[in-house]
Amino acid sequence: MRALLLHSPSAGEGGPSKDLLLDLFRKSGFDPCYCSVKDIAIVETLGQPHDLIVAIGGDGTVTRVLTHMPDRSIPVAILPQGTANNIARSLGISGDPEALVPALRDAARRPFDIAAATGPWGKHRFIEAVGLGLLARGMAEIDAADISGQEQLVCSRRKFARLLTEAEPEHLEMTLDGKELAGDFLVLEIMNISHVGPGLNLAPNADPGDGLLDVVHAHADRREALLEWLNEGDYGEEPPVDITRAKVVEVTWAGTSLRLGDNFSPAPGAVPKLTVGLEPEQACVLIPSIDTPSANHEEGRP
Repeated sequence: MRALLLHSPSAGEGGPSKDLLLDLFRKSGFDPCYCSVKDIAIVETLGQPHDLIVAIGGDGTVTRVLTHMPDRSIPVAILPQGTANNIARSLGISGDPEALVPALRDAARRPFDIAAATGPWGKHRFIEAVGLGLLARGMAEIDAADISGQEQLVCSRRKFARLLTEAEPEHLEMTLDGKELAGDFLVLEIMNISHVGPGLNLAPNADPGDGLLDVVHAHADRREALLEWLNEGDYGEEPPVDITRAKVVEVTWAGTSLRLGDNFSPAPGAVPKLTVGLEPEQACVLIPSIDTPSANHEEGRP
């Protein structure tokens, strides 16, 4: 089985080397070829014939692979090596490459939606979420401060908690499959997976292969409950938010920060409309079955 390894060498701390990865895949019966995600020829490489594509890195690496591969019938495996690893977490994928790689041969195949947001910038594919409101604003401020690694997760959660304490909600108007929803929102996250931003499990029951977006929203009256959930609650507990599922979401956006996956856009000069939906063709992701310790929800709490 020909396996293309797309690796982010800078992801995480103490991640696997190129030589170790090639050795692990050869020992597991694969015929691997290696490409760094920083290689300018990555899109061309993705278009070459392969039986398996392996994204080795964080959410940025996984997103780049899933949104750029021209043939979505080729299965994609994920070896999480980033900081938040929201996509892998949402799929229940965790563990070291030494355990995950041998398990890929018998891994289950799962359909995976590719989302897209259309606005003044054109069309932008994403995997995680489109965010508006205080969480998006806090993440934009941390991103601008050029903080990385585990410190970025901690600072993002603390910044979100501080904004929940001090900042005013944002007025948003939207339609979800034609049904109107408007109000003053602390949080609006149009999610394709369960985890978002600094590892927050805002949509615990999201299914990234069900053909629906999970629209997570919280009005101003949820301020205290959200703060309690962030500061005292277990991240495995149900968040105090409302969730509406929809195929197409249209938002009139005139607020502060907008997050498109890992990208941020400042407030517009005019009042544009943002349309979020799912592309008709799904990808295919492999879910290996291995015994792993439960996730530590306490790590990085504000």
